Amino acid sequence: VVKTYTGVTSPEITQVSIKGDGSTVIKLNYTRNSYTLSLSINNDNAGTITGAGTYKFGKKVTITATANPGYTFTGWYNGENEVSVDASTEYTITSSTVSLEARFTLNKYKITLDNQSGANITGITSGNEYDFDSQITLTASNIPTDNIIKWIVSGKVVGTGSSYTFNVPAQDTTVGVVGIYKPAANKLYFGTYPQTKVEATTENGLASITFDSTTWTSYIYYISSAQADFMYYYDVDIDNNGTLDYRGVYFNQYRPDFCSNESAGGRTFQNNNNYFVNNIYWFSYDPIEWNILAESEGKTLIIANLILDSQEYYSIESSESFEHNGGTGYANNYALSNIRKFLNESFYNTAFNDLLKVLIEETTVDNSASTTVSSSNTHACEDTLDKMFLLSYVEVTSPYYSDASQRSAQGTDYAKCQGLLVDSSTTCSRWWLRSPHDNTYSKANSIYYSGSVIEDEDVRRTHDGVRPVCWISL
Repeated sequence: VVKTYTGVTSPEITQVSIKGDGSTVIKLNYTRNSYTLSLSINNDNAGTITGAGTYKFGKKVTITATANPGYTFTGWYNGENEVSVDASTEYTITSSTVSLEARFTLNKYKITLDNQSGANITGITSGNEYDFDSQITLTASNIPTDNIIKWIVSGKVVGTGSSYTFNVPAQDTTVGVVGIYKPAANKLYFGTYPQTKVEATTENGLASITFDSTTWTSYIYYISSAQADFMYYYDVDIDNNGTLDYRGVYFNQYRPDFCSNESAGGRTFQNNNNYFVNNIYWFSYDPIEWNILAESEGKTLIIANLILDSQEYYSIESSESFEHNGGTGYANNYALSNIRKFLNESFYNTAFNDLLKVLIEETTVDNSASTTVSSSNTHACEDTLDKMFLLSYVEVTSPYYSDASQRSAQGTDYAKCQGLLVDSSTTCSRWWLRSPHDNTYSKANSIYYSGSVIEDEDVRRTHDGVRPVCWISL
């Protein structure tokens, strides 16, 4: 009697032998059958599958399903019977041809609108989930006249204009919307900074706020060449919409006109500007007005129209090169200066939200001797890579300004509270350039009230103003 097993062919007699005792030995050969394993997918765009083929009965085969972005694997199925929920699983070949289907589902992703333009955005409901790769068109309406609308995703400008069409990506995404107000060919508004003095009232919510050194932030300004806690600020978002509305300023000692001076009424310009010790002064965060200096390949070079702050170039003088701010150089080394640090940290982070920062170009700033008064300037430093910077001597004299009067500038109320020196006859103030003096280690260039260039301004002056400059993408 010959027995037949599942998955093998009927045996063939391959050898017959007679043993010495007269018995007969018959050798049988069984052959495993081969069966086809077919694999399919419920959506050809959803992913890929491997493991299909023809295999011997009983063979253990690894089958794998890999989801494409935007899809999720849900299981292997034989008809409507679930075989496995594991994307990679071991399947044993049975005694018949089998077809397995890899099933995937289409994912949904949350789309959130971050609207900094104040426009009315339609097309989706912010915060809802939408099918992967589905097309969405967003439209911005009620846009103020002369506003340039920018659409921003993942730190990149993805569109300009009143509408933006995109396919839902394979991740939760925030689409940012910002507006840049450009009222004239040579002006625009971009970012905000404390500028205008306001009175504290019950209506604006400021009257009830008192000074507290544990909650207010110290500027850590200098007195007698040492940093000290005597002047503080406090930012307020009155309507809790994520945008700062006011900055409070309080000081219990006057800020010296030089970092090296002691604090005294005769050593400051704060009291000249009607700001006195032991008082809280409030300033509104106002849009920053910029003058357009140049345009090139979709980028625009802009300078603040007003002097926005009052800061020292550097805090000490030294006849020697010394280590400071991450490098070694003289006190008028722009790359190592306090004012460069202020621009790219304190000012940058105060004036611009994350969406606006996307529009600011990181720029290689030319600090070579050729940008200073003297092409042989021994105090010129290496080029820097900056978001914000100051104009050089060459830039402020040519090509951006044709005569000195164009360079004259006034300061904001906030800058005056910081100790800005204001000329009584012109109401203008001095403001820093980045260029060092050509042969004096502790002096740099600045602009005088009249707009003329001062070549030898002491770097320790706290009463010279700041007019930030940057390139933005328009």
